[in-house]
Amino acid sequence: MQNPYIPSYESDPELDSLFHAITGRRAFTYTPSADPLYRAAADRAVQNGRLAMRDTMGQAAALTGGYGSSYAQRVGQQQYGEYLRSLSEAMPQFYSLAYQRYNDEGKALRDAYDLSWQRREAADRRSRDDEKLRYDRQRDSYKLLYQLIAATGFDPEDGDLAAAGMSRAQANALREAYERQNQPRVTYVRAAQPEKEQTEDAEAEAMLRAIRPLMRKAGGVIGGKGSIRRK
Repeated sequence: MQNPYIPSYESDPELDSLFHAITGRRAFTYTPSADPLYRAAADRAVQNGRLAMRDTMGQAAALTGGYGSSYAQRVGQQQYGEYLRSLSEAMPQFYSLAYQRYNDEGKALRDAYDLSWQRREAADRRSRDDEKLRYDRQRDSYKLLYQLIAATGFDPEDGDLAAAGMSRAQANALREAYERQNQPRVTYVRAAQPEKEQTEDAEAEAMLRAIRPLMRKAGGVIGGKGSIRRK
């Protein structure tokens, strides 16, 4: 009987997908236009800068009687530039936030991979334990069936063979060996006699051998085991 347990190393689609996602990640690079947080901040800065520029230019025009002037435009542009400069100064923060997101995404992938691996290992352990239990039970059944056939010539049914993992050819070979060893034999065996009777018979035979010549001379004849009769 061969051990039916063969460890499984089949590919796991979930593990494969996570592994490729981790190993296939590109190195971190930062492109502000691709950063949704930066784009949202830039849109707000432009909008607020324009509003501030209009307000500033309106206030400057009011001071000059409602007429625009180069001063009003210059002051308005300065307000607009302040907002854009604030956005530029915040660039390192956006870079750091993007880099942190990149690292967090990588960690999430690794955590997901570790969790999937643990689930796979737990499932494999359960499978190995189940296979070992089935194998141990089948091994014990095989041993019992082997002994039963070898000792009695038992003819197992298909269900018995399947439970023990024994082939019909193996069972037939065991039965044939049993039949060869237990064929009826015609033998002639002298019946055993109790020790005392065997001793008495030997002594009687010795006495008969000793007295037979004497009886012939006396005209007697021995007849029957240990008996003497006269003419």
